[in-house]
Amino acid sequence: MIRFTALESRGVRVAAMSEIVDGDCRLHHELGIESRLKFFDSCGVDPLHVTMGKQTHSANVAVVAEEDRGRGGYGELSAFPETDGLVTNVLALPLVISIADCVPVFILDPAHNAIGLVHAGRVGTENSIAYVALKKMRDVYGTRAHDVYAVIGPSAGPDVYEVSDEMAGEFAGRGFPVRGRCIDLWEANAQQLESFGVPRAQIEITGLCTMTSGRFHSHRAHNNGKRNIAVLML
Repeated sequence: MIRFTALESRGVRVAAMSEIVDGDCRLHHELGIESRLKFFDSCGVDPLHVTMGKQTHSANVAVVAEEDRGRGGYGELSAFPETDGLVTNVLALPLVISIADCVPVFILDPAHNAIGLVHAGRVGTENSIAYVALKKMRDVYGTRAHDVYAVIGPSAGPDVYEVSDEMAGEFAGRGFPVRGRCIDLWEANAQQLESFGVPRAQIEITGLCTMTSGRFHSHRAHNNGKRNIAVLML
């Protein structure tokens, strides 16, 4: 497990992501149940409170309220449909996303005690999901850009995330960084956070690649269906 101290040192109870050593933590599948429960226990997270969206590489961000506690997890409520970002200001309510090579973006507004967790793949990044999450936090919680701290977590790195010429062209056309046919999701998401007004010094890029580090499950490198999970909880 990797813990993100840049956020946990500022009041977040849990900001973490599983690794290969934590097992296969795929969501919504019985094969990942044992590993997920062990991971949540090691984080101090109650699995009955875990809240998730049904990820579809959208730019949709849901506001999670107390009555949504456990939605999409082990409770009776179904996951937020077509949702790749979650924001909340509810204490002890763990937001969870599934990650294989896409970017987990962890967002904290300590001034308003609010958080956001975003699953930003190529499509989500192109549609500015990190920016959408920040805008949602501003509209709902009063979040101000200069108060925000963010971590861009482990995902496919800029030297190996290769796409087609057409996709690379589309990515570059939106002003995001491209190296040949490799797209830089880390920098693209950092730029989105900056465009909202978040100071660069308050954005941490972990620089850990899910494809090459050997520490994480990777769809592109392994294609075995196994997944990492990320959790953020006030």
